[in-house]
Amino acid sequence: MYLTQDYGYVLHAFRKNAWSSAIWVAGLLISGCERGEALENQAPDTHLAVKSIERSGADRLNSKVQMSWYGTDIDGYITGYALSLDSLNWKLTTSQDSTFLFSIPAGSDTADITLYIRAIDNQGAEDPSPAKLVFPLKNAPPVAEVDQESQSLGQALGVLTYRWTATDPDGNESISGAEIRFNGGNWIPIDPKQPMLTFVLEPDAGGGMGTTASLYYGNALQPTANGIEGLVENAENIFQVRISDIAGAVSAVDSALAVTLVRPTSDLLMVSGQTAAVTASYQGWLDSISVSYDILDLNANGGELRPYYWNPTFRHILSQYDRVLAVTNSDNALDPVSGTTQPLLAHMAAALQSFTTQGGKLMTSTAFGPNTDFTPYIGAFPMDGIVTSSGQVRLVPDSALVPQVAGLYPDLHPASIVIGISPLVASADAQPFYRAQLTKLSGWQGDNLVAVRRAYLGNNIHINEVFFSVELHRVASSNQAMQDLLEEILVNDFAW
Repeated sequence: MYLTQDYGYVLHAFRKNAWSSAIWVAGLLISGCERGEALENQAPDTHLAVKSIERSGADRLNSKVQMSWYGTDIDGYITGYALSLDSLNWKLTTSQDSTFLFSIPAGSDTADITLYIRAIDNQGAEDPSPAKLVFPLKNAPPVAEVDQESQSLGQALGVLTYRWTATDPDGNESISGAEIRFNGGNWIPIDPKQPMLTFVLEPDAGGGMGTTASLYYGNALQPTANGIEGLVENAENIFQVRISDIAGAVSAVDSALAVTLVRPTSDLLMVSGQTAAVTASYQGWLDSISVSYDILDLNANGGELRPYYWNPTFRHILSQYDRVLAVTNSDNALDPVSGTTQPLLAHMAAALQSFTTQGGKLMTSTAFGPNTDFTPYIGAFPMDGIVTSSGQVRLVPDSALVPQVAGLYPDLHPASIVIGISPLVASADAQPFYRAQLTKLSGWQGDNLVAVRRAYLGNNIHINEVFFSVELHRVASSNQAMQDLLEEILVNDFAW
């Protein structure tokens, strides 16, 4: 309910019960004795829980106030109340308490607002001398705060995500606007009700990446705004936010931690969840085939570059690339958002599935632990699980992983005995790619399929997923073989 005056005060009242109807009874006579005369109805009285409020300066109330009242009637009962800010325009209610959100005029941080309340009895009579109370108000500025614990850190690969909060001591209902900027640039308005913001670098006019960004709210697939300016590449970027309220008060500016924004330089991204030594091995093989690539090392600097939000941050990082090489192990990692502890590839699975569904090309090498939950993997990758059996299975140095399709795919040999092999159960749309010459011990039984691949939309000449359930560095006794494998898949198979 809104009560207004010419000078602009607005009262928002949040009621427990809506006014149903006023009870009007006319001509009702209360009979005394046989020869008596009708008694005139007596008007009710109105009483406030607080008689007066004496506050000044910083002790004034904020614009959100709780108030209660009641009425008495000596010859009937109370059916409702009327409220006003000017004693001329009235609104009806049956409630006896409410929380009011007063609007202080723009340009002023204080106001004295008078609230009038009069009771109404069962015959429709109203209190001729309404109760009133003056509220000495002072508008409190709103507060904007960036969550530095969840923001992008270190070197961000083309994507920045921030979570922030907007609060107002006078009630969050009084927040009217929000603005953001980068590096002290121009303020840009945003929706104050959107607590998660992701900025993704946009291509420049020459086909490369520019330094303007698209803004995404939450997990949205489409941007809300384009051409966000103020970002700088290969240098520190500081995100800032501020908000305003309906009285025109503006919050203090809050800043995120500085983060270096790195421009994507290739259409191939290597995502590593491996040790530093294994990551370095892959970099050496990729360098040897003269392919350009970017790298996202999820374990570097204690996991500093690991996205706090796999969705949307990691999903947007992938969207900047055409090809992805993902190499992980079975070590568990905590997702601070969901609280889930599982291997990094499981955390990445949904974003990688979105990537391949859109035509992205993905090569994955990983390993599975003995108690792996395959729920995140099924559907995201061309596999339905792994072979389980009693006994043991291993790969010895004079055995190999052997390709099952035509092409220049090399045999892969281990330099030493490899245990913990996890043969795959292929999905219905997967094609066998590599089988392992396994040594089976103590009654182990099962298939020896350790790599599969899948064609995009069923087109066999457009392979866009290759999945190894073996960590390839463990079968890389020949650097040349690994270089040949990566070149055949990343360069030749994915060249469409």
